[in-house]
Amino acid sequence: MTPLASDESSLDPHVVEQAMLWMVRLQSGVSSAGEQLACQRWRQESPAHEQAWQRLNGIGQGLRDGTRGLSAGNVRGLLQARALTSRRAVLKGFAGAGVLIASGYGVSQRSLMPTLFSDYGTSTGERRSLSFDSGVAVQLDTRSALDSEFAAGLRVLTLNQGRMLLTLQQGAQVALRTADVWVRPQPLARLLVSQERSATLVQLLDGGARVEQPRGQRFELRAGWQQRFSDSLAGALAPLPAGAAAWTQGLLLAERLPLGQLLTELDRYRPGVLRCDPRIANLQASGSFSIDQPEASLDLLTQVLPIRVQRVFGYWASVVPA
Repeated sequence: MTPLASDESSLDPHVVEQAMLWMVRLQSGVSSAGEQLACQRWRQESPAHEQAWQRLNGIGQGLRDGTRGLSAGNVRGLLQARALTSRRAVLKGFAGAGVLIASGYGVSQRSLMPTLFSDYGTSTGERRSLSFDSGVAVQLDTRSALDSEFAAGLRVLTLNQGRMLLTLQQGAQVALRTADVWVRPQPLARLLVSQERSATLVQLLDGGARVEQPRGQRFELRAGWQQRFSDSLAGALAPLPAGAAAWTQGLLLAERLPLGQLLTELDRYRPGVLRCDPRIANLQASGSFSIDQPEASLDLLTQVLPIRVQRVFGYWASVVPA
């Protein structure tokens, strides 16, 4: 089978993570015929699945050799560790297999598989609430990944992917790091932080926060405002849009939002592929839509806009003119 074209940025990290776990299971020598068939079906579900599988096969023989040498008990422990969503447990399991060393994968691969190599992660459509010591609470959005450590008396969080709501109680102290900036919220602050492809979006719901770029630039944000930052540039300060935190309640609020943008947001919560026909991408939609039930939201859109949804095997969905 000819490997597909390599474009690392185009692969969903969650899909790559699934492919890696399938490979560990199948190359270990403890997989059943049913699991091998299930893996084959998974690969056939989507071109992205097959591309991720081919990508991992292209890493090198070291990955396959490393997993073949792993005992049945260790393989089961590795897969159980993944289910616990603990980065340290997973890394320990892979290290025991010799996979990380052989294949070149390690902590630096967070950029490719952040939900696998982070302390906490969420899958497609999942939200997760976390509580830390000293009055620090976090809610992770779908497809998000977070690291946490306690250093020099300070809780340090690292958002590797996705979006989070951070809430601080009186006296709580925390520093939040992203790929672009450090965010240092004040006590009693409540803020949304999103790690985007090439920038970090900080949105203040309550209280205040200081944002620090690597070159020493500092910015103060107050409740009701948002700003986007790269490691060297800062976007314009803008009022916080209505419904910015609606996702924490399972909702997507739209007010004259272009349909293409609305579907892009729904796509983050829906397993599979969701596409919008360019001819209807600029149609405006308003209303409250469920992100916990994205299929119902798509059906609702067909009742208020001249569109229809074409579904294939429940996985591919294309929104086209009615």
